[in-house]
Amino acid sequence: MSAAVWDTEEAARLAREAYRYVARTYPKDAPFEPIGEADRVVVEAEARGDWPGYVEALRELCRTARREAQRRAA
Repeated sequence: MSAAVWDTEEAARLAREAYRYVARTYPKDAPFEPIGEADRVVVEAEARGDWPGYVEALRELCRTARREAQRRAA
C-alpha cells in the first residue's frame, strides 16, 4: 500500500487486531501509563494521516503490552 493512501477499512482492521491483542496481553494490574503513551502515538499518527507511522505505532502498542506482560511474569 502506498504511504500516501490512507485506507480507512484497513486502518480499522489493524487497530481492532492491535487493541484486541493488548486487551488479551496487558496485565490487569499493570499501570496504564505505558499503554496510554503508546496509544497517544497511534492517535497522533492517525491524525496526521501518516500510514507508515500508524502501522508502526500499532506494532509498538502491541510490543508495549507484551513487554509489560513479560516483566510481570518474571
